[in-house]
Amino acid sequence: MTDSELISFYLKGDLRAFERFYDRHKDSLYTYLINRKPQQAEDYFQETFLRFLNVVGTRKIEQPAAYLFRIAVNLVRDDMRRTEPRIISLSYDMPEEKEAEPEPFDEQQLQLSLVRLSQDKPAFYDVLHLHVYERMTFDEISAITGENRNTVASRYRYALKYLRDVLKIIPARVKIGENHV
Repeated sequence: MTDSELISFYLKGDLRAFERFYDRHKDSLYTYLINRKPQQAEDYFQETFLRFLNVVGTRKIEQPAAYLFRIAVNLVRDDMRRTEPRIISLSYDMPEEKEAEPEPFDEQQLQLSLVRLSQDKPAFYDVLHLHVYERMTFDEISAITGENRNTVASRYRYALKYLRDVLKIIPARVKIGENHV
């Protein structure tokens, strides 16, 4: 069943349909939140689903998973606006790419690198997470973030570049979503 079908059945009183929707997206949503705001992740996780349920009955949602993540992204952004000073840099260094032989893959190192990416470059992490874990297209992510599709695609490339630089194990020709994340 698609997410839209599950939500439709839920609105007709089938609580199991919502359980399936919840089970389908809970891990990815929680992973996103724990990497972005570890101390508030549980609160934001619950708040995201509560807000989703409050809205789902009042209007038709074409892409329920995208809407769910839009709520989470907005919660994190609102919190960051309130609590953290913003440092804006319009330039990102893009050193020359070097082909290197990959070293043995270390899952823990990748996880730590993802946490570091979420802290250092949250906009890049958002795009990477939504594209890799939720398998959203750049157009869907663009609709969630309100950013231009080309900006979203660039942020994804920068996120991969960042991870390559941090890990020094993923060659430029390997896509991170296929085997590593």
